[in-house]
Amino acid sequence: MKKIIIFIFVGFFAVNLQAQSNAISKHFSKFQRDTSFTKVTVTSRMFSLFTEIDAEDEDEEEILAAMAKLKGIKALVKNNSDNSKNLYFDAVETIDKDGGYEELMTVEDAGENVQFMIRDDGDKISELLMIIGGNENFMVMTLYGEIDLNSIAKLSRVLNIKGMEAFQALEKDSKKK
Repeated sequence: MKKIIIFIFVGFFAVNLQAQSNAISKHFSKFQRDTSFTKVTVTSRMFSLFTEIDAEDEDEEEILAAMAKLKGIKALVKNNSDNSKNLYFDAVETIDKDGGYEELMTVEDAGENVQFMIRDDGDKISELLMIIGGNENFMVMTLYGEIDLNSIAKLSRVLNIKGMEAFQALEKDSKKK
């Protein structure tokens, strides 16, 4: 009986750790109840459904394999915001304080700021975080699971995810090698 209780406790603890293992759950939960934000959540169950699809070519097979390794996507979006650049800089500062993320790429100009950060577990990327703040729009999006940047570049091209077009350069660089 003790073993069963311990097993249930450990299982419950592991689920709670997984639920808090991405930047949005951890750092941006204060916006979860703010109705001025659009919230998007894609669960691992959704990605597991893609493993049942038959790939038509090698690229599609690679994309489906990459999607099967993802545990989720979460995003917070605020459109037509007067303070989107402030939200961007606050988000970057919040993540910088965490210390668990490494800056991968930043593009800042008069119209829009974009920053990509990663968190890794040894030699594997476990989270890709994208923060965008423009003149009127703000978005923070996280992909978490086992992440291959080349596959994510292909995935962003196929799904046409706003802001992710910068990763398509990774795909082009890998074809040159």
